[in-house]
This record gives sequence, structure tokens and C-alpha cells, in this order.
Amino acid sequence: MKQYLTVKALTEKLHICRASVYNYLKTIPDFPQPMKVGRLTRWDAEEIEAFMSRAPRGVYGEGRGWRGAE
Repeated sequence: MKQYLTVKALTEKLHICRASVYNYLKTIPDFPQPMKVGRLTRWDAEEIEAFMSRAPRGVYGEGRGWRGAE
């Protein structure tokens, strides 16, 4: 069964603030687009994982534990 993330869960996963999520939607062409379910906004967890794996290291969420603290 697919998992979907709320904006709060997404900010925690990416270690960014809520405003950054919406900024990424406007400025990063390959950032996963959310889906609307009524008034709710959700992101596909698999698409977010794929985005994180292909993003250059240190570009997004730099210094905040992106992809774990290595």
C-alpha cells in the first residue's frame, strides 16, 4: 500500500521549513508535485525518496541531516 506524506512529515523528512517546501515546488523542476485529496495536500513517499536519492549531496537541506548524518 502506498504511503503519503503530509507537509509536516515532509518537512521533518527533508529537514526544511514549510515555506521551503512550497519554494521548492516553484523553483526546483524535478521536485515531486503534491496531490490534492479534497482540501488535503499529500506527497507520494516513494517520489520523495527518489528525489532525495538523485539530488546532489549537500544541495538541499545542507547541514541538517539530509540522508542521515554521515
